[in-house]
Amino acid sequence: MLELFTSQSCSSCPAADRLVSQLGRDGTLPYVVIPLAYHVDYWNRTGWRDPFAKKQWTARQEAYAKTLRTRQIYTPQAIINGRMEAIGSDETRLREEIRNAQLTPPAGRVTLSIARPMAGDLALRVRVTAELTRKLNAKAVQVVVALFENDLTTEVADGENRGQTLTNDFVVRQLVQVFSLSKPFIEQEGLAVFDLDPRWRTDALGVAAFLQDPATLAIYGATVRSVGGA
Repeated sequence: MLELFTSQSCSSCPAADRLVSQLGRDGTLPYVVIPLAYHVDYWNRTGWRDPFAKKQWTARQEAYAKTLRTRQIYTPQAIINGRMEAIGSDETRLREEIRNAQLTPPAGRVTLSIARPMAGDLALRVRVTAELTRKLNAKAVQVVVALFENDLTTEVADGENRGQTLTNDFVVRQLVQVFSLSKPFIEQEGLAVFDLDPRWRTDALGVAAFLQDPATLAIYGATVRSVGGA
């Protein structure tokens, strides 16, 4: 799981956005990278309001700063499996840390079943099945589901990226906790329901689910599905 904290108002972020998009779409890699891009809101006061920014995503980055003991939050920041951080545009470092992350097998599994919305239906229903496959020190692990959108194009009229046309992928629209797992080898199931904005393109939407320790924010397993291909 590769989480990127980014902003359209940050001149250093477009390079990171492109890198994360490339990693998420590269089918030649010997492993699967599941990216999620969280647009933070603290850059909005610098002249351009990022249309995808949310205070909720800033709070998520601040939570990582506490668990990873980083001195400050910044963009572009990448978090890998909730356990380490790096500059989001540092391709060499990111690829190295992603390869290292593959050496630790997941401690759980999660699968998704998506009921693709019919025309005019503004609710997306996602059935989530998850199980811990080994004992952990964590008291409980949360099953979290993110709804994201790809191929979003914005003409930036102000700020550090003024005059640029930016394309963003894996932009997190909503994030919900569905249920928690506390014991291994017990499969559980839950339903995530997302309210869709009619401006969102269904064929560009995707859903990612992951297992995260709420205390350490370590991620123990993840999966991703396209809504358009459901």
